[in-house]
Amino acid sequence: MKPFCELCQAEKKQAQIKKMAQNLRTRQTRGYLKRQSLVDRDEVFNYTFKNFKAQPKTFEYSAKKGAHDIAKGYLRYPNAKGNCIFYGNAGSGKTHLAMAILNAVNDNADPMVRCLFISVNKLIREMKNWFQDKTGIWSPKHVTDVVSKANLVVLDDLGAESANNMATSFVQDTIFDIYESNQRIITTTNLSLDELYRTYHSRLVSRMQESDRRKVIDFSKITDKRPRI
Repeated sequence: MKPFCELCQAEKKQAQIKKMAQNLRTRQTRGYLKRQSLVDRDEVFNYTFKNFKAQPKTFEYSAKKGAHDIAKGYLRYPNAKGNCIFYGNAGSGKTHLAMAILNAVNDNADPMVRCLFISVNKLIREMKNWFQDKTGIWSPKHVTDVVSKANLVVLDDLGAESANNMATSFVQDTIFDIYESNQRIITTTNLSLDELYRTYHSRLVSRMQESDRRKVIDFSKITDKRPRI
């Protein structure tokens, strides 16, 4: 029989408690992305820089490099404010690279930070359901709570919810409140900058662009790369 050592057992127990606490912090922080996000398809969580295909000297390659530089900036300066806009054609990789940034920050930030992805179209549907019959959790308060607790947020496919019309006051107020709750937001949209100004109030579009020019990436010269049936 091995000799019993109370000190050894105490140290072993402390190590186990410490590991459990670390695992809990990891789930609470890095797990925030999958736990709180609103995505249209779960496969979005798998988008990374590694699986974004781009050949050198192409617009795709330039967009990927720009997004990679943005990710490095968010990692290097976790408390610095600054929004991003990815705009251009549908299917050009905006959502992929936006999630790639989130995954890079979520996996590598030290200390760990919370990241969040929100499909704007799905958010508006969920909020309307909440207003109509109080089903679901996406009340205005819940939206601002989850956004304010995140270090970095993606608002995906802005403009799809307005169907080429001027956005309703409900949509405008909802989006503005999100930008008020967090100053580190990556916005993806199929709209051009001119179309953004025609769809949303100028103060909202200005808020989206509160950063430097390096954080605005134009995808308009990239063709739709989604597989055809």
